[in-house]
Amino acid sequence: MAKWIIGIIIVALLGGALWYSGLLKNMMTPSSPSTTAQETATTTQQAVAQPENGMAATNDASDSAITQDTAAVDAQMQGLGTDSANVDSSLNDKQTPQSY
Repeated sequence: MAKWIIGIIIVALLGGALWYSGLLKNMMTPSSPSTTAQETATTTQQAVAQPENGMAATNDASDSAITQDTAAVDAQMQGLGTDSANVDSSLNDKQTPQSY
């Protein structure tokens, strides 16, 4: 009797695994007839991501684009230097006496 119960559990688990993986669903659905009309493919132009922070286009390797990218990186690095200097000065602030 225990062998039958174990066998039923194994079959149920195997069926559940097949259903979960999608194989059982594919076997159960009727196949579509081969005389279906073909759909025509439509082409749409995909939106190209615009460059950020003054950078040139992502696929432009010209000298002017490299110069523009270099200038943008330099500007960002100068901003980083300014931010870093502000943080350093805030860490060196002296406590101001307060009266109550």
